[in-house]
Amino acid sequence: MTIDYKDILDLRDGIAKIDKENVLRSIELLSEQCRHSWEDVEKIHVPVYKDIKAVVMCGMGGSGLGARLIESVYADEIKIPLIRINDYDLPRFVDKNTLVICSSYSGETEETLSNARQAIKAGAKWMAIGGGNTLIAMAKEAKVPFYQITPSYNPCNQPRMAIGYSVVGQLSLAHKVGLIAFKKEDVDLIFNTNKEVLNKIKVEIGERKNEAKKLALKMKNKFVFYISARHLVGAMHVVNNQNNENAKTFTMDFAIPELNHHLMEGLSHPPFEIKNLFAFFADSNLYPDKIRKRLRITKDIVEKHGIDTYVYQVKSEKEISQAFELIQFGIYVNFYLAILYGQNPAPLPWVDYLKNRLGQPLGK
Repeated sequence: MTIDYKDILDLRDGIAKIDKENVLRSIELLSEQCRHSWEDVEKIHVPVYKDIKAVVMCGMGGSGLGARLIESVYADEIKIPLIRINDYDLPRFVDKNTLVICSSYSGETEETLSNARQAIKAGAKWMAIGGGNTLIAMAKEAKVPFYQITPSYNPCNQPRMAIGYSVVGQLSLAHKVGLIAFKKEDVDLIFNTNKEVLNKIKVEIGERKNEAKKLALKMKNKFVFYISARHLVGAMHVVNNQNNENAKTFTMDFAIPELNHHLMEGLSHPPFEIKNLFAFFADSNLYPDKIRKRLRITKDIVEKHGIDTYVYQVKSEKEISQAFELIQFGIYVNFYLAILYGQNPAPLPWVDYLKNRLGQPLGK
C-alpha cells in the first residue's frame, strides 16, 4: 500500500514518527542559534591583525557555508582577497601575512584538519570554529583564537543543522578581524526576519496558506535547480546543500549572470521528461536592475522549454538578512519535502559509508 505522507504535514505527531531525531526543532531554532553564536563570539578576544593581506576560509559541507555567505553578501565590502577552500590543501601563497579560518562542527573533518596543519607549517595566523575534538585541541595548543560551539539550540545534533552557529560564528569572527562589518543590529534583524518567515510556514499553518508546503508538493519527484544572484548565491547554496542532505534529493544551484552564458543551451538534450524538472528562482529588490532583468528573461526561457518555475521574493531590508530569510524558507521547504518522501532527514547513510571506507570518524 502506498502511503500519502501529505496527510501528516500538518501533524507534529505524525511528522515525529518520520523525523526521529527532531530535525524540525533545529530548523525552528535557527534564529536562536544565530543570536547565541553572536553572544558567544563577542566574548572571544581576537588580536588586531594589521598586516593581513589575504584571508583563507576552510570548511566542508555545512561548515563551509559561512564562507559562501561572506563572499556573496560582502563582495563589495571586502578589501583584501578572500579565498574559500573546500579541499585538503591551502594555496601556496599562504604565509605569515595570511589569516586562515578553519571551520569543522565535528572538529574531526579530515580536509579541515589538513588545512589547519598546513596553516601552522606555513607560519600563517589562524583560528578555529568547531564543536570540540581535534580542531579545537589544536587551536588551544597553538594558543590561537577559537570559537567552541555550544549547540544548545541544535537538538537533533546534526552538524548541518547548526547553520546559525557555524555561519554566524564565521561572520562574527570575520567582523572581529576587520574583514566585514557584522553588528548586533544585523543579528537582531536576522532574528526578527526569520521569526516572521517561521510564523508563516510552520507546521501549524495548513497547506492552503503555507507557501513552503505548497512548494514542497510541487517539487516532489522533480529534479530541482536553484537560481539566484549576487548576495543570495551563498544562501542558495545552503538551501541546495540542505535539500541534498535532508530530503535526499538531487539538486543543483546556479548563479546569474554566469548561467546565462551556457546553461540555457543545455535544456534541449538529452531527451528527458520535462515534467520532471523544476526551477526555483530567488529574486530580490536589492539586485541591480540589470540582474533583475536577466532573472525575468531567464525564467521566461526556462518556461519556454516547458519547465515549471517558482520565484521566491525575499523581502527583508538588508542583504545579510535577505540571505538568512532565504535560508529559513528554503530549509523548511526541504524538510517538508523529506516528509513527503517518508524520509527521515537526519541520517546520512552514504556519507557515513564513505567515511567508514576512508577510515574517518563519523563526527557525531
